[in-house]
Amino acid sequence: MDRIPLPASLLIAGALALGISADLLLRSFPPGVNYSVWLLLLIALPPFIAHRLDHSLVGGWKLLAAPAALCTLSLLWRDSPVLCLINTAGALCACALMTTRTASRGLRESTFFELVHGMLVHAVHATAGAGCLIARELFSGNAGEKRGKRALPSLLRGLAVAVPFLLLFGSLFAAADASFEHFVRRLFNFDLSSIFLHLLVAGSVAWVAAGFLRGGLVAEEVPAPATLRESFISLGIIEVGVLLGLIDALFLLFVVLQIPYLFGGATTVAATASLTFAGYARRGFFELTAVGCCTIMTLLLADWILRKDSRRSEILFRSLAGVNLLLLGAIMASAWQRLLLYQEAYGLTEARLYAAAALTGVGLVAIWFALSVLTGRRGRFAFGSIIAAYAVVLALDVINPDALIARIDLTRGSEGKPVDPVYLTTLSADATPELIAGLPLLPARDGALISREMIRRNAGGEAPDWRTWNLARKRSAAAIQGHMNSLVTSANAISLTQ
Repeated sequence: MDRIPLPASLLIAGALALGISADLLLRSFPPGVNYSVWLLLLIALPPFIAHRLDHSLVGGWKLLAAPAALCTLSLLWRDSPVLCLINTAGALCACALMTTRTASRGLRESTFFELVHGMLVHAVHATAGAGCLIARELFSGNAGEKRGKRALPSLLRGLAVAVPFLLLFGSLFAAADASFEHFVRRLFNFDLSSIFLHLLVAGSVAWVAAGFLRGGLVAEEVPAPATLRESFISLGIIEVGVLLGLIDALFLLFVVLQIPYLFGGATTVAATASLTFAGYARRGFFELTAVGCCTIMTLLLADWILRKDSRRSEILFRSLAGVNLLLLGAIMASAWQRLLLYQEAYGLTEARLYAAAALTGVGLVAIWFALSVLTGRRGRFAFGSIIAAYAVVLALDVINPDALIARIDLTRGSEGKPVDPVYLTTLSADATPELIAGLPLLPARDGALISREMIRRNAGGEAPDWRTWNLARKRSAAAIQGHMNSLVTSANAISLTQ
């Protein structure tokens, strides 16, 4: 491992800060100020330590810091559990990418394979790196030679040596004197199970954080197996051409044979016996979305294994891949049309909305594949795909999925279309203002069900723990309080059967 000034003390201090703050903040639920503060600390710590060590990160952290911070701050803004999970994952992935080492000069130039390899190596560091840090920095012989300049290792070693002696003499004193024994019992009258839980959470997070920081900042770089493709699994244009040609033929056959079904919409459904909207849209949409994901991965793999030994080979590959992307565009348009039909017939749900977001992300990545890989700039594909993913996540934050779902379904109710009020009551606090505003649009029975759920949510009052504060939940409570009289009237307007 590279020897740089004070790596162990700084990394351990940062890891302990993350571990202790995780125990103090993250054990309170639901997410709010607590998760935002901890994730912001995680985002800021690697560049801070890198600056103190006069060390540079991989080069993409300046570009990823903004989307990571926005994902983190959205936990103060939105209450949807699915959206909170997506934003938390986005912030954590950004932190990992900030400190992932690749064979390229930076994150912008890293290929997809280099990023995958770097993330796997980083995961190994996060798992075992803390042990290497402690063993080689705190208890090595070299560490003792600079005892005056490195006080933390000496202090920790001294504590480790002193604890057994303190336990020995303390137990003897307690056995010799009743008053001392009583004092010790009062001093250490702790809930051992609670202490163990605190130590488990703080210690586990600190352990992973220490390995994570060590792997990204001071550990030796593990070179990627760059010769694997050339020496083992590289293929010529004939093999790759056969692969892509057959895939193109299959895609073309599917599009030609299914044109009436792909774009027929409601007319096709009505004219086909035993075919329902649910069967038409549900069966097709998710499978066609999966086709989009698999197509991008297949084209990326084909480009990686292709031996680009001639200009004709590259032109043929780009032609076949371009045809494949055009056919994929037609198939994805069909998936969008099926989703719109499904939403028109049955309303909008979280599963359908997030599936549409995933389809949008696949479309953006496909377009970027054509603009980067097929124009000879493969090194830009991975980073551009990452930015596209964050763009979709941040768009979801702005759209407010649960409020959008409530607004669309309530509008359907005002048009006399069926609405599932039970499902609407499962939406998060993000949807509360929309639900309250849309109550007059619903039948009395559905409105009473939603009103009773709003009153039940308000019965608990605001959470006393500041760590779980969230703007959406604050607005939800204010909206319920402001319309309590009308909610009570709606809830009592009709007697619901159990």
